[in-house]
Amino acid sequence: MQQLFAEFPPVSKADWLEKILKDLKGKAPSDFDWKVAGGQSVTAFPHLDDMGGALPHPIATGKNDWQICEAFQVGDAAKTNKMALKALEGGADALRFNCTEVPDFEALMNGIDPTIISLHLRGKKMEQPISLLRKLVEYAGANAPQLSGTFCWQGKQAMEILELAEAQLPGFKVLPVHGSAFYEKDETTVAELAKIVQATNDWFAKLTAEGVGVERIAKQVFFTCFIGKNYFLQIAKMRAIRKFWLELQRKWGVENPQPDFIFAQFPITDQSPDPNTNLIQATTQAMSAVIGGVDVLTVLPSDKTSDEAKPTDFSRRMARNVQHILQLESHFDWVADPAAGSYFIENLTERLLDGMRI
Repeated sequence: MQQLFAEFPPVSKADWLEKILKDLKGKAPSDFDWKVAGGQSVTAFPHLDDMGGALPHPIATGKNDWQICEAFQVGDAAKTNKMALKALEGGADALRFNCTEVPDFEALMNGIDPTIISLHLRGKKMEQPISLLRKLVEYAGANAPQLSGTFCWQGKQAMEILELAEAQLPGFKVLPVHGSAFYEKDETTVAELAKIVQATNDWFAKLTAEGVGVERIAKQVFFTCFIGKNYFLQIAKMRAIRKFWLELQRKWGVENPQPDFIFAQFPITDQSPDPNTNLIQATTQAMSAVIGGVDVLTVLPSDKTSDEAKPTDFSRRMARNVQHILQLESHFDWVADPAAGSYFIENLTERLLDGMRI
């Protein structure tokens, strides 16, 4: 294979710094370092030498597929069904239903084939979250093994939920790491990641103590994450989580490491009162999520500025279209780990990862 740019001699970081020092006229290059919350410092002048002369391997190979998801708070099942059908007709290929009680799945899923989309359930403040999963199995019947998705829940029914999923819903992941619960703002990213580390490790520690093998646990873990507004930091955050997941599996002795699964969305607390600002902001947030390698993404409608706000059909359509442009026009799904090889993002990813290692 022909070596590109072979006629150009390599330039070391020391050579670059010598030139930079002259241009800075007495200022120190470290004055331009980016201070990441938690004491981490990222150089403004990254170089291949910072990585030992060789770039890390891409986190994944192949394509960068992700699913376009739309989320709904389930109240009236029939009304929610109508909105879900509009979302699917408008190009969504994943649905998330946030439930505070077990819904009527016949009404909720009327006209929807759950075997050709991914389905993501969240049991919010439910005393018996497993009842939601049992009802889904009952509704799906013989099609249950063909369903794919996630079940986000909190409580003390891990063994029951795990065994039900393994027996009836093999395409579901049911051990959530609630990264979104740890998000406060971009400035607290290091602390956010530290809590994600602890929560992930806790699943292995608690379930192995109950006799569950690490291979079974690894197949069921997934991450929920909020995507903040800092473009580069959020790309690096997703990449750091993905690298950490592989490292943690090795530490626990998982012989067949499972790929990461990240369900990403935007925090309402980051929304501006101005819908137009939110729509512009949503584009760069979605780019951060996709470049970082998430598996499912929900873009908040621009007029969803509070928990009580009711998005219009138009704002929901525009939120979906942000992702359609990234997929169908910009082809962000064609390249796996598109940030790989960027000295700055690789360096930032490693700095965040340093704070996650246990």
